[in-house]
Amino acid sequence: MRISRRPSLPRVFTGRDAVAAGALTEAQLRGPVVQRLVRGVYAPAGLPVTHELRCEAVGLLLPPGGVLTGRSAATASGVPLADRDDPVTVLLPAGGPDTLPRGVDVRLAQDVVASRRWRTTRLAVPERIAFDLCSRAPLPDGVALLDAFARAGGFDPASFRAWVDVRHDPWVRPARRAAELCDPRAESQPESRLRVHLLLAGLDVEPAVTVLDAGGRFIARVDLAVRGARVAVEYDGRWHALREALESDRRRITALRDAGWEVVHVTAGSLRDPGEVVDAVRRAVARQAARGLVLR
Repeated sequence: MRISRRPSLPRVFTGRDAVAAGALTEAQLRGPVVQRLVRGVYAPAGLPVTHELRCEAVGLLLPPGGVLTGRSAATASGVPLADRDDPVTVLLPAGGPDTLPRGVDVRLAQDVVASRRWRTTRLAVPERIAFDLCSRAPLPDGVALLDAFARAGGFDPASFRAWVDVRHDPWVRPARRAAELCDPRAESQPESRLRVHLLLAGLDVEPAVTVLDAGGRFIARVDLAVRGARVAVEYDGRWHALREALESDRRRITALRDAGWEVVHVTAGSLRDPGEVVDAVRRAVARQAARGLVLR
């Protein structure tokens, strides 16, 4: 590794290499010239610290066969599922050395397969990335991560279901369940979590449904719809900054109601109590059934 003495330093480098090359002294590693990303790995001071930069740093420390996986690999692929200070998730061959520093989430597997090179390291295959997104997360969160990664083209849900069906890894059962519920039509992670809560409660909901009138003309596109019930479930997580947007949304809701639809609004606050949301949707379905608008 070559490090010039003064003009520039690499984006990430180990302190040991920098000192060995004469680019920095031990004292400078503790001073304002550099910033530490993880134990033993640094970046020039002033370089914005992102999760991707921390992944680059950890890549310098991975033993042979190690790869990025899970939210870290998704983020490195351009799907930002990890925040700056989240642990960097890596996959290592089982039985190999593991001397990685704090801030690294280590997963183990007998067969570690890389898909492609990425900066200082490699990424796991898409199916393994998807597995590590969902296998250890609560089901609504795991499905939300899968939906987001699939929506961005990170993996094919059908291929993942086939892949996970023949696996015998620890945590494979929750991954299979999440794979069954994955739907890349979902447009946000909160909407995905909302859908999973409703499905687990026995409500047959579908994401991103286009509503047409009797003549086939477009009325609206709704976040979730209860099949056969004309009940729309809308996640209101967006601020309507413009008055025009608010008025357009009101016209849209009015058009849905004029077409015989009930609309249940869910906010981030109400989603903290999924049982309350489920009850609200069930009440809406019951009202539609009383009006004779629910298909049997």
